Amino acid sequence: MIEFKGLREALSLKDVRHELVKILKETATWSARAGYNVRCTSLNDHTHTSKASKHYQDLAVDLVISYKNGKPHHPAMSRLAQFLKSRLDYGYDVVHDVTGHRNHIHVEWDTNTRPRKN
Repeated sequence: MIEFKGLREALSLKDVRHELVKILKETATWSARAGYNVRCTSLNDHTHTSKASKHYQDLAVDLVISYKNGKPHHPAMSRLAQFLKSRLDYGYDVVHDVTGHRNHIHVEWDTNTRPRKN
């Protein structure tokens, strides 16, 4: 199951983009198979680190899996990140366990022509 609950405020989108829907469908597939609830904590809602963030274009999502005590479940998030990297096509970036993304998974569709980060 995917829970849509922002960290700071309600989540919002201006447009439901098919690239974002694909990310959410793959996340829901993993969630159902693995038995973990995934929380979507950010879409196009609050101020992000970069003004060029794909969140502002409705092309990015932040995902978290937590233990019952609320702390990030890093092993499960690593498995979800690997699953998404294996299932999403060229153009999608899955960022996890690096500076600024240790407590969540950031997934985006980036239409720039450049090497894939995955």
